[in-house]
Amino acid sequence: MTIMNDLKFDRTVSAAFTGHRFYDFSQREFIQERLTSAISEAYDHGIRNFISGFALGIDLMAAQLVQSLKCDLPGISLTAAIPFEGQAERYNIYDKRVYRRLLELADKVIVLSDYYYPRCFLDRDKFMVENASYLIAYYDGREKGGTYYTVKKARARGIPIINVY
Repeated sequence: MTIMNDLKFDRTVSAAFTGHRFYDFSQREFIQERLTSAISEAYDHGIRNFISGFALGIDLMAAQLVQSLKCDLPGISLTAAIPFEGQAERYNIYDKRVYRRLLELADKVIVLSDYYYPRCFLDRDKFMVENASYLIAYYDGREKGGTYYTVKKARARGIPIINVY
């Protein structure tokens, strides 16, 4: 794990994830298959760095999938974009363990703030979009929330979006 002070990296080889925290658990395997296909498609287009915000739900699922694909996709890396120190404090014990383990395995960890503040999640989402040339989304079309904000920002920048919903 490398903790970065320089918050910029090569966006031309980077993709970001966005998605809802909650999803129909009966669809988990289907969502994982779609995310895996999207990661492989982005990889085939030259993407090597995958940025996850490490939120519950799709973010952690995507991070786990990137880790699991490292043997099959040479050069693939995982960047954790953490909105503030202590993000996982309110996670349940199981999710905290998953979060911590993935953080240990991440190739880069970027902590954007030492503390929580009202816009920290949106600022994290903006950071990810500004540093990616692809967005892999699990987006149901609702026009509210962080996933909507991130998709809207990516569209405004002309970033291709792979929606696995």
